[in-house]
Amino acid sequence: SRLAKDDSAVMVLKLGASVDFLHVATSYVEKAALAFGLDQAGAMALVLAVEEIFVYLAGAGLQERQMEICCRKGAYFVQVEFLLPEERLNLRAFNLTAGVSPDDEAGLEELGLFIAARKVDRFQVTETGAGGIKLTLIREKTYPRPTAYRLPECPELEEYRILDPDPQQAKLMVRLVEKNFAAALVPKVFAYPGKVVDMLAAGDIHAACALGPAGQMGGAIAWQWSGPKTVEFFGPYLFGQPEDSPMAADLLESCINSIAKSPAVALVCRMPTGYLPRRQFEVLGELRIYDGKGGSFTQPTYFRQMQEDTGCTVNCHPALAGFLEDRYRQLVLPRQVQVADDAGEQRAEFSVLAADFDRSWNMAVLHPIQFGADAVDNLRRHVELFSKEAVYNLFFELDLGVSRQAGFGGALIEAGFIPRLVLPYAGRADIVVFQWQEGSK
Repeated sequence: SRLAKDDSAVMVLKLGASVDFLHVATSYVEKAALAFGLDQAGAMALVLAVEEIFVYLAGAGLQERQMEICCRKGAYFVQVEFLLPEERLNLRAFNLTAGVSPDDEAGLEELGLFIAARKVDRFQVTETGAGGIKLTLIREKTYPRPTAYRLPECPELEEYRILDPDPQQAKLMVRLVEKNFAAALVPKVFAYPGKVVDMLAAGDIHAACALGPAGQMGGAIAWQWSGPKTVEFFGPYLFGQPEDSPMAADLLESCINSIAKSPAVALVCRMPTGYLPRRQFEVLGELRIYDGKGGSFTQPTYFRQMQEDTGCTVNCHPALAGFLEDRYRQLVLPRQVQVADDAGEQRAEFSVLAADFDRSWNMAVLHPIQFGADAVDNLRRHVELFSKEAVYNLFFELDLGVSRQAGFGGALIEAGFIPRLVLPYAGRADIVVFQWQEGSK
């Protein structure tokens, strides 16, 4: 047990990947999860995921190798990391579309991963160097939806101050945003006011509110880091104020001032409200948002450069190079586009995708975990699954800073996804947002 650099609690266990140590591993995770704030149900779900993964690893030829299991306490989640000595593992059962047939012996061996993937909120696979990988499982704490009560009136304010919200003001802020704005303009986390309070306290998200002389709330803005050099903001949101109120510009200025001396190069808004001072921004691209009832609207993403961009190298599939070169030229972003073509090198047989699903506005965002030979078929299986679930807005976010994922660029285009916009420095490098469009393939 120790404190990490960010002062979050960390507990580390080192042991061999043998079923003889299974009880040690699960007991350790259970006690850590409960101590770090998960309720009993959440802790047991995380324990079951760890148990299934541990058994799978024990049967994958790692018995003689030592691994680390690390539990971390987050403001609103508990994270378990498996630090493994090698990457020769078949992780295809982590796919949302994975299924297990009783006639498929290989599939039955992966049943543990299939179960584990559905017991956690998020998972990630990253390289650790020297051929090792880190498998991360994240289980979020349970927060209640807000109880129904009448929200206070928001009068027009001639005088106001821009302040950081206290916990009660933060909870009121998210309730007012949900009440007054369409779901496509509201961050998913705003559905749980208590979670927002915890994230604010931990610095995982930031906010400012416009408050009148008697504490009346007239508007708000929120922002968070989405990459090492990029800040994404939400809003500005105004409540009961005239359209020409200077409050929106003042709220935006408070966000800009808070990051002015930070490493931020890009300021991005993917959920722009009607109050955004658009003349201060450039358009990165547009997404088409469908409501499932035959209607749709265009949602632009706005960008403002905060300081000089010294540039970086990005990796892409040849099929994506033309789009990137055109977009970088339009935005005057200094980038070295490095084409990562297939030279016949060995690659994984199966690809792995993670999915972030938001039912409130029929949206899913896919993220690459592992590129493999079946990438096109895997993408099509995900498209079919979400189509059956009436998810009309399907996106894929590809990090151009991860060279081994570059192959997804060609697979996405072949599977019917279209590159829509580039988010500067939103990952290890820039992130390209693809959107699946029915009839494109």
